[in-house]
Amino acid sequence: MKKNTSLKNSISLGDLVAAVSSYARNEREVVAAIGDLFRRGDVVAKTPRGSKRLKLA
Repeated sequence: MKKNTSLKNSISLGDLVAAVSSYARNEREVVAAIGDLFRRGDVVAKTPRGSKRLKLA
């Protein structure tokens, strides 16, 4: 499967949280799922200077 690396499909972090929370059973699952999306590189943070890959602890 080819990874979509374009930023054409940009959504806000709030929209991402809302979408994930509609499928998660609790807040802990929401945090784990969003953390996993960032960790795998499926989601990147867009800043005024370009996109950034976040490092999560």
